[in-house]
Amino acid sequence: MSAKKLSRRDFLRITALGSVGLALAACGPKDSGGGGTTDVPADASGKLVWYAAQAADHLPPFKSQHETWNEIYPNVEIEEVFVPWSDYSTKMNTMIGGGETIDVVWVMIDNGQGDALGIDTWIGRDALIDFTPVFDASEMKREDYFQGVLENHFKIDGKFWGAPFECWQAVFWYNITLFNEAGIDIPNENWMWADYNSAAAALTKKNGDNVDQMGTRCATWDTFVYQAGGQILSDDKKSISLDSDAAMEGFKEWYYFTSNGYSPVGDESNVFGGLQSGKIATHSDGNYMWTSFREVSADLGFDFGATLAPAGPASGSMSKANRGGYNVWAAFKSTKYPELAQKFVTHLGYGTGAEFWAATGRVSPLKRFDLDYYQEVANLTADEKVRYATDLNATFTQLDKNYLHANTVAPDVPNTSWGTIATPYNEELDKVILDKSQTLEEALDIAYQRVLKGIEDAGA
Repeated sequence: MSAKKLSRRDFLRITALGSVGLALAACGPKDSGGGGTTDVPADASGKLVWYAAQAADHLPPFKSQHETWNEIYPNVEIEEVFVPWSDYSTKMNTMIGGGETIDVVWVMIDNGQGDALGIDTWIGRDALIDFTPVFDASEMKREDYFQGVLENHFKIDGKFWGAPFECWQAVFWYNITLFNEAGIDIPNENWMWADYNSAAAALTKKNGDNVDQMGTRCATWDTFVYQAGGQILSDDKKSISLDSDAAMEGFKEWYYFTSNGYSPVGDESNVFGGLQSGKIATHSDGNYMWTSFREVSADLGFDFGATLAPAGPASGSMSKANRGGYNVWAAFKSTKYPELAQKFVTHLGYGTGAEFWAATGRVSPLKRFDLDYYQEVANLTADEKVRYATDLNATFTQLDKNYLHANTVAPDVPNTSWGTIATPYNEELDKVILDKSQTLEEALDIAYQRVLKGIEDAGA
């Protein structure tokens, strides 16, 4: 590519500059600071504690969000409490348990269930401000969002609990060069499991006991369970339903790739680390990888793209379901300034502040951040626009059509988490693939009983 690439670091540094900040602000709806059904005068005063994840690439957009808020409400102090992911939940629990104030917080939907990071934890404690009135008053407009994700994932118990600001999800990446060399058509949105299976076999290259190339780095078993029409949890969410025929079909699909050596297992993952290794033909991985791939694309030595997941036998949108999780700005009911907290939340996730976060390349659930937006803000070259359009269009389609499943789930039982389910299954499946000490059917039966026992013990 002849045009100079704009790295993610450059991208973030530029968006922190005032001139670009003004341009970004012009892209979004006019905002007086955010939501709420009560007008807050510009001379309002108070203090809000803003709790969020600390990372190097988070700080520039946070800085711009803070600065633009101060232009609207100069007398409202924002105390930043930015905490590394490794300490995020522990610090939050410690602060709240010790009576310290958190007004506005970054939480997740469909991830971190049973943990302080998971929004369900705080909804269950009736600790969050209900933002449904903000949507009802059209201060955050439903029609501005991808409807599939808004209605199916951001609405919980029939209500909205903050301002959605990011959707991260898996897409089906592929190495165009390896497909062309093998004379196989590249994956497309109409692929079925059968297409995927045959391509994975054909694109795996073995040299005696050594493997030179693998046909895929497949999704985890839970994705295949959903695509087969199964569910992780029972209807009442008190237990699991992984003993169904549909769930078995999903496990068998995962087993096809891992048992035949078409997808890396164990230490093989160190060599076949992902699409970027150049030794993997397809890879179910995050849509956010487009920014990383862009930075190293000159060194990859191959062309690539992304599409929707191959369809399993499930009916409806779940046949192509891929893993997804969602970030939300929320406000605690304990805040002394509920109107200001609502305004700040909506500023961050919907109004002017949302521009700075989307400009980092992360995908927003707001439809105004479309392919043309990323083309303009990221300064994509013509070649890059074609390459990355495949990823972004797959992302937007998944958002709109609800081709997504929860990243993690947890039983509606105290003291349980995704690990209550995942750990027994992962351990028993390792005995099938790595140790070869039991059959798939034996592993699934043992894991199922272990999970039931774990749920029972947690409830007691």
